[in-house]
Amino acid sequence: MTNPYIQKRLDRLEQNRLIGKPGLSIDQVRDSQVKVRFTEHESDLLALVSQKLGQPKAVLSNVLLIDAIIDLLSTDEQLCSEVMAAWSEQSLPSLDFFSEIHARAPRPEEPIEGEYCLVKPSVSLMLENK
Repeated sequence: MTNPYIQKRLDRLEQNRLIGKPGLSIDQVRDSQVKVRFTEHESDLLALVSQKLGQPKAVLSNVLLIDAIIDLLSTDEQLCSEVMAAWSEQSLPSLDFFSEIHARAPRPEEPIEGEYCLVKPSVSLMLENK
């Protein structure tokens, strides 16, 4: 797997699954379900990918959905601000992947350091601009 965040999340969910609900703190228990619909071929592809990764389809779907949300929020500053403000207003706890949103956010490019020299325009260029 090329994305270390996805692999880390898959590993954590696998550990949670092996421990079971009694061994988890209440904030780690995944007790809510979201129905996700796929076309037959999309489902077949998801089944194939999950098989190759050795993960159940539900776990892989969870990880990929959260990863997509992270990418979406990290690339849309306004949406991220609105979502985080609404999350805070509801007094909901910070989720473990919130820091990943900010880590993936694009940063302005740093200026390139180096030497430069001033180039004076040629006479022909100066005459064209008159």
